[in-house]
Amino acid sequence: MKKYEIYPLPMSRITISAGYMTYFMNYDKMIDATIYSWYIKGAGKNIIVDTGCPIETIRQHRPNCKEIRTFEDALKTVNLTPDRIDVVIQTQLHYDHCGNTYKCKNAEIIVQKKELEFGLAPHPVMAGLYDKEMFSRLKFNIVNGDTEVDKGIHLLSVPGHSPGTQAVAVNTAEGTAIISGFCCTMDTFVMPKKISGYTVKGIDQLEIMWPVRTPGIHVDPLQAFDSALRVKGLADILIPQHDPMFEKIKRIPGKYNK
Repeated sequence: MKKYEIYPLPMSRITISAGYMTYFMNYDKMIDATIYSWYIKGAGKNIIVDTGCPIETIRQHRPNCKEIRTFEDALKTVNLTPDRIDVVIQTQLHYDHCGNTYKCKNAEIIVQKKELEFGLAPHPVMAGLYDKEMFSRLKFNIVNGDTEVDKGIHLLSVPGHSPGTQAVAVNTAEGTAIISGFCCTMDTFVMPKKISGYTVKGIDQLEIMWPVRTPGIHVDPLQAFDSALRVKGLADILIPQHDPMFEKIKRIPGKYNK
């Protein structure tokens, strides 16, 4: 089976309540969350996961957002331009994941059927996360459930954060790396050392009850929990979608840049 490498392409960073990533806990703790695109190298074609969003658009929602680099400059770090992208995998259609997708004019764009249907007519509670102008004119390859993109690259249906969220499982030299798809940090998968907002006798007991934390933004908390548990169980390498740790990593598998 092919073995791939994943290159994190950080574009912007926002400061938010940790509760957005870990339901029921740490709402009083402020954390950084990074918005990425991800380049999968080794397929014989140029595959990226998500495209981020222009800083001007993000600041309409999050005025404190800081730009790291533009989408175009992020692609330059792996010697690419938007018109050279062959495949865009949309983990979801929230604005911060698909705002630059229209620039990839030659790309096949893969999305889950339920995500597109919901994005075109979102529930009012979630409507602020979807901007139909970003994707309504795109030509999609619509899939339904778990799907193989290439040998060693699989899409996993992980609903709950949104109706049609999909994770991306990639075979690497060090096992299966999974880009979560749903918005989270490593605290979703590894119990935070300090917890506020939820009273228990001890963190060990809480971890038995919650081997993962439900992402704080969701349309269905039970599905979101089950999807996080699925990803944790299948991954040798966890890639939480918004964890700032990947700003320091050039490629996966790989080591921190010092």
